[in-house]
Amino acid sequence: MANVKLDWESVKFAASDVSGWVSFRKCVGVNENSKLLSNKAVYVIRLARPFAFDYNGSASPVAYIGRGQAQKRITSHLKTWISEISKRIPDVKIEIFFCEPKIRKLGKICDHVEADLLNKFRDEFGKTPLRNKNLPRKIGNHNYVKSELGKLRCGKGKGFHWAIKPLPSSPFFRRG
Repeated sequence: MANVKLDWESVKFAASDVSGWVSFRKCVGVNENSKLLSNKAVYVIRLARPFAFDYNGSASPVAYIGRGQAQKRITSHLKTWISEISKRIPDVKIEIFFCEPKIRKLGKICDHVEADLLNKFRDEFGKTPLRNKNLPRKIGNHNYVKSELGKLRCGKGKGFHWAIKPLPSSPFFRRG
């Protein structure tokens, strides 16, 4: 079993302030957060406090877990669900946690870590995050520091007050 170091960094922005890649770059200072654009990065897109999503009666702020191609995927998220949710919850803020995971002697393994995070999320919450459609097969066995996996949950404290859940009339609704 390999030990994986995640070393998360993050950016946070008001969803209503960002409409596409150009405004996102300015808002979060992409040049100072270059790991976000790495093809070897893993990222977790989540709602910021006080909002989370209701996953089968458990709350998590996570909407999407991905890897690589950040500019393309974040632009897509900004134009689809992030703009939609900002219309319905005007003060909502979005956090993106990102890292370049490394394993000693094996180098960077973002595809392994993305699969692990999605599988751990599904194991805990009974489904994949709201905006993930696929569940990649686990690749190998890896150990993570428990606190580094905290990005999948609300965490401790009283900062989260709402767990929202899309209804069938919502474009975010997904069965199962």
